[in-house]
Amino acid sequence: MSFIIAIYVQEGLVFASDSRTTYTTTTIGVDGKETKEKGVHITDTTYKTFLTESNVGISTCGDATVNNKPLGGFIESFISLHQKDNVETIKDAIIPYFRNINSQINTCFLVGGYIVQEDGTKVQRLYRITTVTNKIESINTLNQGAVWDGEYDVISRLVSDLYVKSEDKYARHIYHEILWNYLTLQDAIDFARYAVKTTIDTMRFQKRLKTVGGPIDILVIKPDAAQWINRKELH
Repeated sequence: MSFIIAIYVQEGLVFASDSRTTYTTTTIGVDGKETKEKGVHITDTTYKTFLTESNVGISTCGDATVNNKPLGGFIESFISLHQKDNVETIKDAIIPYFRNINSQINTCFLVGGYIVQEDGTKVQRLYRITTVTNKIESINTLNQGAVWDGEYDVISRLVSDLYVKSEDKYARHIYHEILWNYLTLQDAIDFARYAVKTTIDTMRFQKRLKTVGGPIDILVIKPDAAQWINRKELH
């Protein structure tokens, strides 16, 4: 699994992701019983956030392999076919492309960028795409906010309202909401880093498979430009 997040503010879009891939193998015993071994191989060098020449951002989580090969190579091949396309064309092309490679693929994509309207203004577009259900969900970016996927239980507990049970009654715990509409672009970058790093650090101490880890990649997309805030490099 993974943790990916996209934050949308008036100034731009921020994509962030971890770098860990945890592999699971399935074996069939002589009795015909299926056994899954989790964590047989782990790497912290996986790219999960990508950028096209037309400044469309793509983050992915879910199935890390397709036909026993890393997903990243297939995403790079997809991008090479759609380098000049806008976000609307790319979001419609993702499911057919990957389901043609493997009809059972279960991967989530966050896809975002800007489209040019008839009057020349540029407008944000952000989508969550799930291959296994053929679902394309449009995220309303008129109000600032964030969308995430993957191993999101850690961050969900931190930003959600909480009720504590006492003597068969539920009392609302002290809750301080996040004022999304006040976030600047730098705030969004900081929150994206915080969300991924907190997930990594929390999982470290929990009794669970460490499925989120490694370097944090952060991508910023503005109406007229895009830049990497953090990007691991080959060396």
